[in-house]
Order: sequence, then C-alpha cells, then structure tokens
Amino acid sequence: MNNRVDNVYNSITKKEVIKIFLIGGLIGVVFFLMCYGWQILDVTNDGWLLSGEDISQHYIGWKFYRASAWHFPIGQIDGILYPDTSCIVFSDSIPLFAIFFKLISPILPETFQYFGIWGFVSYILVGGLSALIIRKSTEKISLCVLGSGIFCLSPYIFHRMYVHTALAGHWILIAAIAIWIYKPYFSGFWKKLWAWGSLLVIASLVHIYFIPMVMIFMFGFCFQDLIENHGWKEDLAFAPITVAADLCVLYIVGAFGKSGDFLDDGLGKYSANLNSLFNSNNRCSLFKMLPLMEITQDEGFGYLGAGILLLLGCGLGIWIVHILRQKKKENFRIKHAFSISVWIVLALSFILAWSPTITWGQNILLEIPYPEFVMKKLAIFRASGRFIWCAGYIIMTFCIMTVCKYMKQSVACICMVAAFVLQRADMQKMIAYKELQTHRESQFQIMQSDMWEVLSRGKKHLVILPWSTVKGKFGDVVSYEVGNFAVNHGMTINFFPLARTDMEAISENDGEYIRALKAGEDCSEYMYILGTREKGQELGLDVYKIDGCYVGIKNHR
Repeated sequence: MNNRVDNVYNSITKKEVIKIFLIGGLIGVVFFLMCYGWQILDVTNDGWLLSGEDISQHYIGWKFYRASAWHFPIGQIDGILYPDTSCIVFSDSIPLFAIFFKLISPILPETFQYFGIWGFVSYILVGGLSALIIRKSTEKISLCVLGSGIFCLSPYIFHRMYVHTALAGHWILIAAIAIWIYKPYFSGFWKKLWAWGSLLVIASLVHIYFIPMVMIFMFGFCFQDLIENHGWKEDLAFAPITVAADLCVLYIVGAFGKSGDFLDDGLGKYSANLNSLFNSNNRCSLFKMLPLMEITQDEGFGYLGAGILLLLGCGLGIWIVHILRQKKKENFRIKHAFSISVWIVLALSFILAWSPTITWGQNILLEIPYPEFVMKKLAIFRASGRFIWCAGYIIMTFCIMTVCKYMKQSVACICMVAAFVLQRADMQKMIAYKELQTHRESQFQIMQSDMWEVLSRGKKHLVILPWSTVKGKFGDVVSYEVGNFAVNHGMTINFFPLARTDMEAISENDGEYIRALKAGEDCSEYMYILGTREKGQELGLDVYKIDGCYVGIKNHR
C-alpha cells in the first residue's frame, strides 16, 4: 500500500500535504479545547497541576530544574536529591520542553507551566499527522477529517494526558507510521537518516519508552527494504548512526548519570492482558471492564474504543475479500512486502506487550523463559504493556485506511461517521474526567501553619530525616507538597519521588546528615522534617510539631 503509485498517490503535492496537515491540526485544536478547556493554556495557572497525582511530580520536577544552575550534562537537577543530582528525564517533565523553556527562563513569568501547551501541541500533531496518513488512501477531505477526529479520540491519549503527561505524546508513534506510510518520500540514505534520526531524538527527549517504540517501526521500514531487495544496504548504515546519535543526545541530557538507574523490577507485573484491546477497564461508556491478573496491568491499557472496533470488523472483512479476489501472481513476496512487514511489527508489538507473563483475564497462560541477559534488557522498560500502543495504532491505521480506500466513498463516509459517533459516545467518561481534572484547584492542604514560613527563613536546605518519613507517613501527595514548598522557598531537598532513584545513595546521605549534626558542624542553614521528636532532640535540634510533622532546626532564636 505504501509504495503503490495511483491517482491518490499522484495527487499528493507539497501544497496538499500542508493543507491536509493544517486541516487535521485544526481538528486537533477543536478536540483539545472541547475536552480539556482553554484555561490550562494560561502558563501562570498551575493550581490544576498541584493535585498530588503524578502530574505534580512532573511540574515540581520542572520547577527544580528551572531553579538549578546550568550543568553538563544539561538536564541535571542539583537541588531535588541534594547533595546528589538527578536528571529531568527521571521526573518525566518532558525534557524537550523543559530544556527549551529553561533557556528562555529569564523572560518567563515567575510562575510558568508548559503542560497545557504540551497537550495543545500534541493534539495538533495527532490531528495533522493522522490526516496525512489517511490522505494516502483517499482524496476525499471529509474522510480525512473524520479519520483525524477518530485518532484524536484515541483512548490511549486520554488515558495518559495529564496523568503520565509525557507518555501522552502519541503523535510520535503516529509520525513513525506516517514516515513508513510515505516511504517513497523518504528513500535514500540522507532522507532516512534525517527522518528516523530526528524522530528518535525527539522521542528520547519526550520519554524514554518512545525510543524502542519508534525503533520497532523503523525496523519494519528497514525490513520492507530487505524484502524488496532495495535500499537495505543504506539501512545498514543509517540505522546504527541513528541509534548512536540518540545515545549521544541521552548522554548530553544526563540520562546516564549516577543518580538514576535504568534497570527496575516489576517486569511481568506491568504487561498487557490478552483481553486488553477490548477491555475498557471501566474507563469508557459502552464496554464493561473485564478481569485483569493484577491492577498493575492497567499499564497495558490497550482498549481501542467502540468506533475503532466497528471499523476493525469492516476492515477485516474488506481485507479478506480483497485477498480472496486477488489472482496468484509472481513476486508475491515483493508485492506484499509492506503487508508482511506490518504483520511482523504487529506480532513483535504484541509479544513485547504481553510478555514475559502472558495472561488471559485472571489466568496465567504462559511464562516465557527469556535468558537472563534478555530479561535485564527488558527490565529497562518494565512496563512492557505500553507496547500495546504500537499494535493499537497499527490497527487504527489499517482499519481507517482500508475502509477509505476500498469502500465506495458514500459507504465509507457512512461507516466513518458511525464509527466517529460510537467512539465519541464511548469516550464520554474519559472526557468528563479530563474536564474535571483540568478545572480543579490545588489539593496541597497539609502545610497550613504560618510556622512553616517562620522556621524556613534563612534556610537553604530542607532535609527529611530519615528520607522515608514523609512518604511513609503521608504518601506521595504530601511528598510532592513538601517538595513544592522547598522549591518555592529556594531550598534544596534530600528526597523527592522520582523514577529510577538510587535509594541506597539516598540512605547513605541520611547517615551523613546525622554524622554532621552529632559532630556539631554548622547546620544553621538546614531545616529538618523528622520521624520522631525524640530523634530530633537526640541530635540537638529544636523540635516543633507543625501540621502533624516534627520539624527541627539548629539553634533557632
């Protein structure tokens, strides 16, 4: 399909590409404003980000990064795990935006959030890129508009947007599909290097999970070259260069720093269930929740939506009829190189998403005995269920393009309208939740006493001793609140919930803080949140109980 030259192919000029992208982008704008509202585009409006959920971690991580001095690597944060440094990668604060806005930080308002802008741009790109993909199968603008709208109603995006916000950048996956669909436009070494290299670098600056996902589509692109026996020698050169360039970018940002560890436990707990494509997990309106092995399998949320499921039925029917009607011809392998490559990528995506623990409902069907070195590599991306997105977007693309290409235009329009209406109705619960989520005020309510302000005067460091005190007693919500208090008052903090943190190093730092106090060193610039009053008094601190927390300072007068 992607190499076929026909009237539709010949009608796609540069002006047409720009026009279709702008139309699709406008569809994305409409959906964003309808579902999330305009108020989150106010860069000084940050109350909705202080909910105590993961979005608070992302925003406060940006605040610490903005307050940090510039270092090399450029993504280092020097006040969030003091005295160690961390990296903007591990706060999921969208490094692509964080680095750019830190560069222009002096001209920004004191309170500045870019997460509303991120969502807005993401929907523009989803709408524009999906419209371009659909345009490859039809000249009818109305079908491109409907298809773009269906992509904008992807449950995957709604599931992640303003929860794990960076992971809502699914336009990256759609862009990878677009490069593959428009393969003839990206022939030649330099065009391949530019297209895939740029996308892979962008992916790594949004979220590291997008790196292997883009590489899966790049593999399909190159495998098609191999089947067709055309361009595969170029692929042997551009693919390693692309990966090497991406590793360099990650190094420059600081993703390989000592305070973070890419390996993590939990591989298998976060896989996708075999029922994931039609399990709404009680998030949508038309399909009920199906059982999961563990609640952690929500990481593999792969529900397509009622509208896409309708189109899947239509698309499969059309595809089977089309295959049966085809006469046997020579060069089947070359003629169907794209389809073969897509099936391989689809299978690879499913295997990665479902493994290593393959489950159906609450039953374990199979444990794949990967070698230990493979398990270590897979553990870098322990939430393997997220690879279901690759399969899901392939299915969405297949359904919509098949209906638009092989049905009569009038019938295709009816099917697409029906699918759009179904998808919109099914997504009502998720849309209503997102509207509520983006209209609420700050949920930080623990640190209410004026004594916090009094005791923090002249302090440069906030130390939670032991580091687990706040998280263990109050949970992440108050941990985020304490971190927000520290950064707002120009203080460092010794612990803040981040991904892939070296907890052994954090515990060793606790010992150093205790040693310094016992040795009588000057700790007058430190403010402590303690596990018990007795521990603070034992260390020679003046201890106050404030809002349920024991707060200690040295020689306060």
